[in-house]
Amino acid sequence: MSKNKVALITGANKGIGLEIARQLGRLGFTVLLGTRDERRGGEATDQLRGEGIDARAVRLDVTDQGTIDAAASTVEASSAGLMFSSTTPPCSWTSAAQPAGHGHPAPDVRD
Repeated sequence: MSKNKVALITGANKGIGLEIARQLGRLGFTVLLGTRDERRGGEATDQLRGEGIDARAVRLDVTDQGTIDAAASTVEASSAGLMFSSTTPPCSWTSAAQPAGHGHPAPDVRD
């Protein structure tokens, strides 16, 4: 991972999620594309990389706790601390086991 800010975006293989990833990538973020479909995630990653964006696909199905835990570990390992959802407001991960925005107020994410 780069030393830039890193963001995990859910639903990032198409539509608004892909556009959020593109815009954050253009701002210098390394973007982790959270996708249920690994093939589509790979295609979206290739597309963004072709635009000069540091993008990585991360398997993530928000209804599957195993993929949530694995994605959280990836975010934590990258020191990202930020998650952007294409369907909910941005929030900050408080730990790998406890994503913010799930019954708890999101912590302050300022540098």
